[in-house]
Amino acid sequence: MGRTGLKSAARTRCARVGLRKPHMIARHTNRMRSKAIHVKVRGLCQILPIVCAGFFVAFINVCAAQSAPADVKRAAWSEDFRQLINEMSSHYANLEWAVEERRMNLPALRQETEEKLRLATNGDEAKGLLGRFVNSFGDGHLEIRSTKPAARAPNSDATTPLGKQTLCEAIGYRTPSKISGGLDFSLLTGFVPFSDPDAAEFTSGILDLGSGGKVGIIRIPLFDPRAHPNPCHAAIQELGIPETKECDGQCRNRIERAAGNLLGEVIARLANAFTESGARGILVDITHNGGGSDWVELPPRILSPVALQEPRSAFIKHQHWIPQLESRLQDIETNLKAGAEPRSVLEEAKGRLIKALAETKQSCDRSGVWVTGRFTCSHLVKDVLYTAGMLPYAKPGSFAGLESRISLFHPLRWSYIEGRNRLPLFVAVDRETWSAAEYFAAILQDNKAATLVGELTGGAGCGYTNGGISTVLTNSKARVLMPDCVRLRRDGSNEVNGITPDILVPWADRDTPFAKVNKLAFILKTFLDRRFK
Repeated sequence: MGRTGLKSAARTRCARVGLRKPHMIARHTNRMRSKAIHVKVRGLCQILPIVCAGFFVAFINVCAAQSAPADVKRAAWSEDFRQLINEMSSHYANLEWAVEERRMNLPALRQETEEKLRLATNGDEAKGLLGRFVNSFGDGHLEIRSTKPAARAPNSDATTPLGKQTLCEAIGYRTPSKISGGLDFSLLTGFVPFSDPDAAEFTSGILDLGSGGKVGIIRIPLFDPRAHPNPCHAAIQELGIPETKECDGQCRNRIERAAGNLLGEVIARLANAFTESGARGILVDITHNGGGSDWVELPPRILSPVALQEPRSAFIKHQHWIPQLESRLQDIETNLKAGAEPRSVLEEAKGRLIKALAETKQSCDRSGVWVTGRFTCSHLVKDVLYTAGMLPYAKPGSFAGLESRISLFHPLRWSYIEGRNRLPLFVAVDRETWSAAEYFAAILQDNKAATLVGELTGGAGCGYTNGGISTVLTNSKARVLMPDCVRLRRDGSNEVNGITPDILVPWADRDTPFAKVNKLAFILKTFLDRRFK
């Protein structure tokens, strides 16, 4: 058999059927060559065994040459997987939730993934296995990305060059090119949309439900002021910042606060317009809302008929959290040294932060969970922070002049009036409601400030503080995102479970946009009929 015939046979069969006896190799080769060559090879093997022995050596070398690169790649994929589970042991905030609440069998999941990676035949298959492993945790903030990450926003101290952009464009304020429209109430004959400038920021209008009365509708597709360039332009005019000015961190913070407050005023005016139109309630549509920024703290406080208490939060024992805690402690100690009041609040916050720092520096090796399925310690610091800071609540305008006011209660960063809206509040959610949008729904539900309607939310909960902890797998260069904090509900459960609405709407995948909004309108009408009977 010639050299070419040997390579052809090796390519098609050595990986699947292994080595064969000489006459079997010849028989296989006969499918590609003439019967005459087959006879000659068998005869040659019978007459000259040494020739056949050489044939086998060559055949083994070809198989080995083909299998060696595959073995190297499988080793690399397995190495990436080991790195992934080590990183998760180190700083995945919801690992304990996965075992203790979801009852995931991590040793079985690890073993299954390792075995499949050993059998993987190409990079796409290995990539898919790692993706399925990550997705099995059911955590909207646990992701693995094979593409290059988007460029990060400039840090708080950097200066942003303008170039040919406006100042607002340069610091990231742009209307998104793609954004979900949510529920389409315009398909209902009883809906009258608003057409004023405020409605340009948030689609809104009045829905007449007949005997159920009228309901004000406001659509919030994303809780992020950077998706609204108009308030940014108004903010820089209000602050007297020239359009040609290069903007450093302090400049950006001033604009962010001013633009966020202006956007909050839009929501307050819409709520007032609903009242003046005779609405019996307000529905906030956050279906297909992927989350946003810390600005999400403001809208619920504007719309809620009652003052909102923050739930507890937890965070990982990791050096990532030390600078955040030290910064808060420094702010509080600055006020204490200056003799600021209320001293008892500041002293209590200082004590908890010192305790939190000590706990954060404690070691906790969770790697054994991938073998035993159990934890010997907790990697979370609990009972120190609330979702919005050191306090569960503070009145608007509290701690004026204190360096630590935002550390004490982060919503004090914004300007708002509590209890301005007295209408019953409804919030529409669905399976594509995530992250910050889940915070909006959860805090209103936990405080009995709103009735949630729709379906179970996606389940993302708390995400990444200060950009999160960078994790890049050594061989594939895939980037892994893991949450470093946990938002807890009032009952102590993890927000990553998703938010269950008070009233489930029987939406189905087959529903048209009209069917979806019509089902919701029927439920609202029934609810309001009973309430105002």
